[in-house]
Amino acid sequence: MEINKLQQLLSEMSLQEKIGQMVQLTGVYFDKEAVLTGVVDEQLPPEWIIQYSGSVLGVIGKEKICDIQSKYMEQHPHHIPLLFMADVIHGCRTIFPIPLGQACSFNPELVSEAASIAASEASSEGLKATFSPMIDVSRDPRWGRIMESFGEDPYVNGVMGEAMVDGYQQKNDEGIAACLKHFAGYGAVNAGREYNDVEISQRTFLEQYVKPFRMALKAKPAMIMTAFNAIDRKPISGNKELLRDLLRDKEGFDGTVISDWGSIGQLKEQGVAADMDEAASQAIEAGVDIDMMSPAYMFRLEELVKNGQIPESFIDESAFRVLMMKNQLGLFENPFAGIGKSGNLTQYNRTKAYQMASESYVLLKNEKILPLSQKQKVIWAGPYVTSKEFLSRWAIFGEHEPVETIEDILQDKKINGVCIPGCRMLSEEECRIWQVKPVDSDEEIDEQWLEMINREDTVVCVLGEHESQSGEAASRAFLTLPEEQQRLFEKIVKRTDNIVTVIISGRPLDLRRISEKSKAVIMAWRPGTMGAEGIVDLVYGMINPSGKLAVSIPWCVGQVPISYWDIKTGHVLTEDNLENRFTSRYMDIPNSPLYPFGFGLSYTEFDISDVEVKIGQDKRVHVHCNVSNTGKVAGAEVVQCYYETLQTSVVRPKKELVRFQKVFLDPGEAKSVDFSIDSEEFSYYDKNMEIVSSGMQLRISVGNSSDHECGSSEIYI
Repeated sequence: MEINKLQQLLSEMSLQEKIGQMVQLTGVYFDKEAVLTGVVDEQLPPEWIIQYSGSVLGVIGKEKICDIQSKYMEQHPHHIPLLFMADVIHGCRTIFPIPLGQACSFNPELVSEAASIAASEASSEGLKATFSPMIDVSRDPRWGRIMESFGEDPYVNGVMGEAMVDGYQQKNDEGIAACLKHFAGYGAVNAGREYNDVEISQRTFLEQYVKPFRMALKAKPAMIMTAFNAIDRKPISGNKELLRDLLRDKEGFDGTVISDWGSIGQLKEQGVAADMDEAASQAIEAGVDIDMMSPAYMFRLEELVKNGQIPESFIDESAFRVLMMKNQLGLFENPFAGIGKSGNLTQYNRTKAYQMASESYVLLKNEKILPLSQKQKVIWAGPYVTSKEFLSRWAIFGEHEPVETIEDILQDKKINGVCIPGCRMLSEEECRIWQVKPVDSDEEIDEQWLEMINREDTVVCVLGEHESQSGEAASRAFLTLPEEQQRLFEKIVKRTDNIVTVIISGRPLDLRRISEKSKAVIMAWRPGTMGAEGIVDLVYGMINPSGKLAVSIPWCVGQVPISYWDIKTGHVLTEDNLENRFTSRYMDIPNSPLYPFGFGLSYTEFDISDVEVKIGQDKRVHVHCNVSNTGKVAGAEVVQCYYETLQTSVVRPKKELVRFQKVFLDPGEAKSVDFSIDSEEFSYYDKNMEIVSSGMQLRISVGNSSDHECGSSEIYI
């Protein structure tokens, strides 16, 4: 529809109709079997809201969506279509690895392809918008939603977020609207506890937590979702300084701002609004266009406008943004655009899911035990050996039925492997709040199976969290494996030294004991539909691991939140002052994580050399290096470029990632890698909160992890 016609439509709509466009309801008001991702208020919305509501979330099934859409448009005075949204987080029907795992691929092109497939499948189901990607910088693995982020680094979050938006918003009938979330700072919740407050400085907020949004805005996302938290004690959903002044006026976002579930109504619970009138007023004045599942807009906006407390221009502004989004998705021309057009779980989609899983696995340790030979005797142990639970709680459209188990894959490939679950998987009920309790005996350990293990045998332990132990509302104080699995592992340790451990998890876990007693450790995250085949192929060398950690693996929970992004201290611990008590250190553990950001091993060897740094005539910083595969098998290395500002008016991080590139190389092959970096990318806020982007001495380094440099140079910009 042409813009002038859209403006004409807005002018013809009643106040109730316009407010309706600004209200999002859960699908349970239209379909009792819809997915619930929050708490439903007992107070039912008025009939006119159901009649005029602009968008619906959580309806599953194209037949139901078509039926709801048809009935809705028939009775709507202007026949405006509904917009169906859902949490398509890491795939729709074909489930890819969790976003944290995808980030470990360091392959934004592949991340974009995965999002494009998810969009096609979602659009085929009748969904035209997703609440993804989440680009909250996340450094505390106690927080369950770290699985949904791209890890601890602002730059990686920005790059992957932009790639995912591009993939979702393909320019055809199969594209869907992307939503950057959560603006902003949600990944820094105190104590890693879900929905908690956030206490960070303005400088940290702008430099680290806003940066990914600034980067991803280049892809022109249709929506941005507000965070539940407050910044400087001001809740985001009512924060005009952040939503209008910063996001819209300074950063130039012109799309739709949507609240998270009930967050506008929660302004009252947070103590900044006396009642729903104030909550609605604060949110609309701040620039929130869509109220997701709170009573504020649906019950109070109409009266506030009629009483002159809110100008109707605010309503017009927000309603028009929603209409614009629907128009850009082609819904006015075809309310059923894309439905039934794409196949689900096609061979192509499964192949891409396999590739994504394969590149997300991170080989953390390998004492010359991997890859295994298909001829040797191998025992596969642990509850994940016979389980299909490789998805996640956010894979709400995925199904376990088409997922193959590791045991299935071994049989399909005719690999001689014995599979012993050894202990049971926790049930979903046991993963509910307060229900995960220690096991007091060995009753859950299958001793009969363990007797099969001899000292010379190789055992592949596949262990991990239950899928309900990570995700939203899944914060954990202890980052340990379930007690039964710990006991199983210890019993296997007593029987053989040849242990390979594969971890299935939505977050970094405490892997000290696992790492100490295993000859090889693989972090497989929650790998999705094709996860089992990827794990088997990696263990037997049919694929070469190429993943790098997008988040540090802590030594123990006492280190978190943890990141390579440490701020400099005056009492720095070095190799030369280890005996000095008065340094910034722990008395009982190292400062460094068990495995650092950017780290990951391969079955081959790489050499990064000839690092050169110079400023070009274009005033950009140019970084060059050569990377070669010196091993015997093909593989991929992630070349990582970091910088450090050497003298500034404020304390700065020790180093920051500014570029990376994944390079695929055959044995003996070498390639050159070149980075071109604008000086603005080195900018920071000085002591007066002014942006500084010149007059700086920088140290630029290149390496293959945050703690391993292959060359560096200093320059002045």
